[in-house]
Amino acid sequence: MSIKHMHIGRTSTSPEVQLDLERGTIDIIGRSLPANGEQFYERVHRWLDEYLKQPCDRTTVNMRLDYMDTSSSKHFYTIFNRLSAAQERSGNVQVNWHFETGDEEMAETGKDYQSLFPIEFQIIEVKDLF
Repeated sequence: MSIKHMHIGRTSTSPEVQLDLERGTIDIIGRSLPANGEQFYERVHRWLDEYLKQPCDRTTVNMRLDYMDTSSSKHFYTIFNRLSAAQERSGNVQVNWHFETGDEEMAETGKDYQSLFPIEFQIIEVKDLF
């Protein structure tokens, strides 16, 4: 049985995550330094496994992070790597990487991911992330 929608609430150390199987959207919003990154992101990876069996015609990932630790960056690498497979099949994966005005580190992080994957990345400067 597939999980069509999943929502994980945001805390001071973990991001809000909204996953929508029917719309093909993944939203990750907040700060990502969970105490146990493996446990936190395991749910996201399981949902992604299910989603990639029959992805939507278009998959959109909205990243709105003000900080991420090394463990989280590895999980995002894995997520983008797996979405690359969907990109090869449908050619319609887009990542909207939002960064707050003045946060050059997060802008560069988005550009780094952009250089690693054959996915369309939009690096978007915003006044307020959330």
